[in-house]
Amino acid sequence: MSRFSHRAEVLYSNRSKVLGLFADILDYPVPGLERKADECAALVGAVQPQAAALLKSFRNFTEETSVGKLQEVYSGFFDLNSICHPYVGYQLFGENYKRSIFLVELKKSYRASGFESDASEIPDRLSIVLRFAAQSDGEEIDALLNKGLLPALERMTTKPETESHQHGAADIDGDTGIERAKLDDRELRKQQKDQQREARKALEGQSQGDDRQQLKGQNQGDVLEAGFLLAMSEDYDLQEAEKRTHPYHQVLDALRLLLHEGMTKKRADRTAEQERVLSWTRERFNLDEDETIMVSELPCSDPGCPPVETHVVFWTQAGRQHFKVFKPLAEVAADDLLDWRA
Repeated sequence: MSRFSHRAEVLYSNRSKVLGLFADILDYPVPGLERKADECAALVGAVQPQAAALLKSFRNFTEETSVGKLQEVYSGFFDLNSICHPYVGYQLFGENYKRSIFLVELKKSYRASGFESDASEIPDRLSIVLRFAAQSDGEEIDALLNKGLLPALERMTTKPETESHQHGAADIDGDTGIERAKLDDRELRKQQKDQQREARKALEGQSQGDDRQQLKGQNQGDVLEAGFLLAMSEDYDLQEAEKRTHPYHQVLDALRLLLHEGMTKKRADRTAEQERVLSWTRERFNLDEDETIMVSELPCSDPGCPPVETHVVFWTQAGRQHFKVFKPLAEVAADDLLDWRA
């Protein structure tokens, strides 16, 4: 298999630094995150400007947000959100014996490489896997990135989330993030709207049936009855937040873009079906050859749909474009793209 493009060569030469910075950015927040995001954006900006733009947006968010609030946002997005649980094996296999085998093999790789991870953490936590990949090299790491981390990121970024998204406090026992989404996405959206409605009332001091008349800016992170986390202040614009992509979702998108571009010696396998949909997408939206388009086949996240669906993600001047077809990748036809509007 041939080597990557010049852009990928540049990324590969900086792989250790870039993955190490992402490990820090995607770990539990500590002071100095804005500097990490800035440094990472500078390293990748010349070859992947969209990823750099996403990192700069995250940097701006961290600059205007206290560490305590960042930690609330982090926990709400990763730890309380089944779709984005930050564990590579969990995203790939769910909670079953395959994940157990994956964890055992990871531990063996860590020991063989002399890599020491936090004993209190599960070894497939995203930040730990990134730190291991940053300190290691070889075909084993290439396989881990292409066949492990990249598919996990595809699952975690299936549903673009906004700053206002509120997550359930706990997953249903035994269900993976994808299975959780399949239980009843409509009910989750209804719960979200109900919580947002109650939040608006609370912010306006109109909440009834509850002694709390207003959420104070100093009391961020109040938990409502259904276990939903509110990370708001008195001047929080909920409607505007619903339009903005969640800052940590932007970081995941940036990392996915870079891995898709190529941070390994050999390019990740791309099927004939993917190439076909890529070609149709370029033609449909008049995209240049060097524009990054990500095509993936994932378990369906909507009730009543086929077992798998096809996702296409790319960026234009208008922002992130995310389309899906309720068909397996092999069955997607050119006509399925006709109704797409960027």
